[in-house]
Formats: sequence, structure tokens, C-alpha cells
Amino acid sequence: MSRIRALGAALAVALLAGVLASSAPAAARPGAGEYTISTPHFLVHYYSDVDSTGAIKPDWSSQAQAGDVAAYAEQAYSLLTGWGYPPPVNDGDGKTDIYLEDFTNYSGIDEFNGLDGVAAPSSGWIEMATPSQQQAFATADGLTLAQQEQLAVTFGLFNLSMAGSWLPSGAAGDNWLPFGAAQWAGYASIGFPVGSEASSLGSPSIALDCSSTLNLTAMCDQSPYVDKGPARWAFFQLLATKFGNSFLTSVFANGGAGQPAATALANAIAAKGSTLASVFNEYAEKLMDGDFSTAATTAVRPSANVNIAGGIKTATLTPVTVSVDHLAARYVTFTRGDGNSSHPCYAATLSISVAMPAGTSSQPYFFWDASGSTPQALSVSGNTASITVPWDTCFWGSSVGWLSLPNASTTIDAASFTVSSSITVDQSTPATAAAPPPAASIWGTSVPVPTTDVAPSIDVFGPELLQVSSAAPTIRLIVESSGPGTLNAALGTTALGTGQLRAGNNDLRWTVPKGLLTSLRTSASAANLLTLTPMSPSGAAAGSPVLLHVVVTAPVKAKRAAKPKRHTKK
Repeated sequence: MSRIRALGAALAVALLAGVLASSAPAAARPGAGEYTISTPHFLVHYYSDVDSTGAIKPDWSSQAQAGDVAAYAEQAYSLLTGWGYPPPVNDGDGKTDIYLEDFTNYSGIDEFNGLDGVAAPSSGWIEMATPSQQQAFATADGLTLAQQEQLAVTFGLFNLSMAGSWLPSGAAGDNWLPFGAAQWAGYASIGFPVGSEASSLGSPSIALDCSSTLNLTAMCDQSPYVDKGPARWAFFQLLATKFGNSFLTSVFANGGAGQPAATALANAIAAKGSTLASVFNEYAEKLMDGDFSTAATTAVRPSANVNIAGGIKTATLTPVTVSVDHLAARYVTFTRGDGNSSHPCYAATLSISVAMPAGTSSQPYFFWDASGSTPQALSVSGNTASITVPWDTCFWGSSVGWLSLPNASTTIDAASFTVSSSITVDQSTPATAAAPPPAASIWGTSVPVPTTDVAPSIDVFGPELLQVSSAAPTIRLIVESSGPGTLNAALGTTALGTGQLRAGNNDLRWTVPKGLLTSLRTSASAANLLTLTPMSPSGAAAGSPVLLHVVVTAPVKAKRAAKPKRHTKK
């Protein structure tokens, strides 16, 4: 259930328009509650009304419930002052009053602020729906009661802090900034819960600074949550990520100096060395990939205005034109293939060109919505932005490519962006619509693997003194290797050659040159020392050599058979 938290110098103004009108008369504070809970910085008023029959009235709260609200208020106080925001203006007793009341007649409202003055600095107070009524909001918004009350209290306290330096004018359309900023502070206080209203970012086609300037109107959207600005809280999360949580204090100071909200924001960003246009372009980029440093937005995607089907053949795709208002963004999506996964698919490239209206300060981005992808900025030359990205003709299911079209100007509306694109298919390169598998989990101790070239270690099987026949002078060895590489063999200073090694047993043979046979006949000669040196696969690293002795043996001569004696008769 989307709802609005109202700001108002007068309750009537707050409920009708949800704005803070600095020209309205100061509102009267509610009467003191029947009971109070006091903390160092807050006084929580609550009621325990029952009717004459003993039935509980709608404004009833228990002492424990009031104590919870007081605790959440102190937590919000520590959070905001820790960020650098000043505490609310002292109303006389040094404590900010919080009233738990029946909001039955205030449809869609769970909290609003009252102010004692009509100009900053002004003290004020917070009025909240009773815990039982807050529970209905919590259930509708996917929150616990504790989260809902923490959010409401932080929202109100943030605006009372702002009232110390600036009271935005609803008549000037400035309330988008305090509503969005206070909603950001509230969500930050409860950790941006996943699956809650924090996952709702409204429509980026609505101008960032859109805000009604008249009572009883909803010029931005029919939903108060979107219309009044709370849904645009992610922009303020981006500001906090880039410039720090206390950044908005400088915006409030600019507003207090008389600057309109958009100007106050632009000047504060300029003081940080950036521009409102640059930050807005980044905001539009992050809206399409959900990267606001919060788990709540990771899976959030905006609505696409146009989808372009890539197809399976080289082709120039039909151009599309999209209209974008100031400080707003729209999106074009691209799908791969033709929706049919039964035919072969091939690698391709997608080329995109965007004709941008002058003065929009636009920086489009392209994002392929799949695991591991990041947005890529288009190259901008004059009023044209372009990019060529890897593509294919496969069917990828729900995954699409996103193109952001931000209008970062503050004055140009209905700006027309024309997107032209083409696909070039390489039918010699097959492709597949499969993302890389996730990294495998490794159990046990990880063993570091060397990145340098390593020579294997070897074991040689055989006697230390090798006998080689001079008739067949071949050295044959069985060599066990720890890994791949080569084995260099040398007899004395004569190289016999190189054998290939693989992990395991290797049967290697070398032929002894005939010129060495004579010197090898004596085992005392240095020439009969066989050196076996293992080398790395590249040959750059040598391992520990193995030494063997070699002797040459003469061939065994076959004995002639004795001729039989001839015996003659005498």
C-alpha cells in the first residue's frame, strides 16, 4: 500500500497537498497525551482511551509500544547526527515531541510533521499513526512493524533536521527533494530490506524534480508514493554513495539561502567537482542494472519503452524514436535471435547509434542483462552516441540488452532520441546461449600453483654402470617423470640428444656415436659419464641431473665348430 508521509506547516495543507507551504500559518500542537515516555532527546505522547463499555478506542497505544517508538527515535537521532545532520531545533525543553494518534481519517498517511514557525529555522514535532494502524502499512509494504515505525520516525526526524536551515516551498514545486531524501534516510535506517517497498523505484520517465505546485493535484503519478517523490529515493542513495551521507546538508544550506531545490542540488554537486547532468546520467545507468549498493534494488529493472528484435541474419534494424522529458530517462531493449532456440546460432556484433537532441547533456549506456555484465558508456561525438558490442543469434530467454536514454537537462522537455542499429552475423563462428558455469567450491587446503616454468623431477630405472655393446651401441632407459618436459642426455661433453617426457614412465633411447666407442672401453675415462638433465617444457628451466657410468663391451665371438677328423683305412 503506497502512502505519503506529509510535511506541513499546517495540518490542513499537509493533508490536502502533502507539501510544506512556508506561507501557511503555524499549526497548533496536539494536546499532551494521557501518558508519556521520556528519553534523552524525545517525549512520546500516547493515549489509553476506552469508551464507557470498556472497548478500546482507535487512538490506543500501550506503554510498551510507545517505548518502542521512543527507542526507534533515539536510533534515528544517533544515525542522522552521526552522518552530520543537525538535531531538530529546540522547542524549549530540548526534546522533540512525538504523538501517537488515531489516523483513521487520514487515508494513506502514516506520519506527518508539524512546524512551530513559517520560516527556517523552525522547531516542530512528529505525529504518527498508532502501532496497530502502522501494522497495516507494514504488512502492505513488506516490512515488519519495527521496520515500519523506524522508517516513519526517521523520515519525520530527517525533515525536522532540515527545517533548521530550509523550509521548501510547495508552491515552487520543491517538495520532491525532501520527500525523496527523507525516504532514503528512512530506508537506510532499516537497511533497505529486500522484497519490500524499497524495491519500488517508480518510473524514470517522471522527471526527477516533478512535484505538484497546486493543492489536490497529482501531476506526476496517480500513486502518492510515486507522485510526491518518495519513490525517487535511489537518486539520493547515489548521492550518498558518491559524496557521503552528509552531502544533503550543503543542499539544505543552499535552499535556505533562497535557491530553488534543483538549483540548490546542482550547486552542491558542483562544489564537489561534478555536475547534476553527470550524476543524473549515472542514475539513469544504475536504474537499468539496479546497482545502488543495496540488495533491495539488484533485481529491479525499469519498464522498456521499445524492444528491438536482433534476428538471425545480417541486417539494418528498424530505427525507433523515443521522447524524454527533462531529468528523466527512458529505455530501449534488444533481444538476441528470433525467439527460436531450435536452429544453430552464430556470433555477431550489434552496432547502435543514437541521435540526441542538442542541450540534453545525455550520456547513454548499454547493458547486457546477464551475470557478470557491466554497463558500457556509448562514445559521444557532438549529438551522436554510438557503440558496437559482441552479440549472437542465439535464444537467451529473458536476458536482453538495455540502452539508457537520459535527458540530463533541467529545461528541455519532449526531447526526441532516435535509435538506429544493425547486426552483423559471422556464420563461420558458432555460438551458444549459455552463461559460463559458476565457480566450483574448493574443499580443503588450497595449494598454490606456480606460474613460472618448472622442470620435472625424474627417476631412472637400471644399474649405475650401463654396459653398451659395440655391435649395437644404443642406450635404453626407463625414466619416470613428475610432469611434462624434455630430457637432455650427454656422454662426457658429447650431446646424445633430447627425449620427450610425459608424466609417468617413459621409454627413451639414445645411440652412442661410433667415435666414442674406443674411449668408452675403459670405465676410468671421463667420457663414459652419462648426464641426464630434465628440462621444463619451454626449455627455460633445468632440473636436477642424474649421473650414470657407461662402458662398451666387445661383441662375443662365436666359436667355430671343430672339423671332424677324417679317418682312412690303411
